[in-house]
Amino acid sequence: MKRKLISFLLLLSLLISLSVTAFATDTDAPWVVDNAGLLTSEEQSYLTQQIQTLRSELELEIVIVTTYGTDGKGVQAYADDFYDINGYGYGDTNSGILLLLDMDAREWYMSTCGDAIYIFTDYGLDRLGQTILPWLSSGNYYEAFQYWLNDLPEYVEAYRNHAPIDGYVQPDDYESPYGDEVVYYDDFAIENPFPIALIIGLVAAAITILVMRGKMNTAKFQSGATDYLKDGSFHLRRRSDMFLYSRVTKTPRPKDTSSGGGSSVHRSSGGVSHGGRGGRF
Repeated sequence: MKRKLISFLLLLSLLISLSVTAFATDTDAPWVVDNAGLLTSEEQSYLTQQIQTLRSELELEIVIVTTYGTDGKGVQAYADDFYDINGYGYGDTNSGILLLLDMDAREWYMSTCGDAIYIFTDYGLDRLGQTILPWLSSGNYYEAFQYWLNDLPEYVEAYRNHAPIDGYVQPDDYESPYGDEVVYYDDFAIENPFPIALIIGLVAAAITILVMRGKMNTAKFQSGATDYLKDGSFHLRRRSDMFLYSRVTKTPRPKDTSSGGGSSVHRSSGGVSHGGRGGRF
C-alpha cells in the first residue's frame, strides 16, 4: 500500500511538472507565420526550431510574421493585434517580441510586450532594425531572420545583468511601469561605451600635452613683451587700436529626458501595453 502511494505521488508530481512546463514553453499558434510566402518549408522549419530553443533559454515569446497588406491598419496596430489575438506571450506577463514584415508597404515593425518592453528599448529596437535592414533591402529574408534571432540573446543577457542596452535611470517620482508613455529603468546603468571612451581619450591626450609642454618650457616666463627686447632697439612711430579677439559663451540646451532613453509604450486595440519600433526597407 505504501509503495502504491509513493508511485501515485511521483506520477502526480510528474504530471504537474509537465503541465507547468507546457504552460511556460508551448503555444498553439505558430512562431513563424509566412503569409507572404517568402520562405521555403525547410527555412520555416529551421527558424521554428531556432525559436523553440531560444524561447526556452530566454523565457521569451519570439514570433516572425510576414504579410502582404495589414487589413487597413498601420503596421504597429497590425503587429500588436496579431500578438494579442493569437494568444502569444511567455509567463504571467505575456512577455515577447514579434517581428512583422509587410511586403505591400515594404515596412518592418517589432512589437514588444511584458518584460520585453524593458529588454528591448527604443534604441535597442532601432539597432536590431539596422542590423537586418541590408538583408531585407536585398531580398534575403531568411538571412535577415537568422541575424535577428542571433542578436536577441545579447539584449536579454544585458537586461539580466542589470544593464539593459540603452537603459535609462528611472526618476524618483516614476510609479507605473506601463502607464506612462515611456518606461524607465530602476537602478539600471546606461550601457553606452562612447562617452566613457571619449573621456578616457581626452584624459590621455591632456596628460600627453602636459608632459610635452613641460619638456619644451625652457625659457623663463616674462610678464611683458618689452622684457624680451634689447634696450634701445624698439622705436614706436605709429599707434592705433585694432580689435583682434572675441569671446563667445555658449550654454547647452537642456536634454529632454522624456525621449532620451527607455521604451515608448502604447496600448493595442485590446488595451494591452506594447512597445515597438519600425521602419521601411
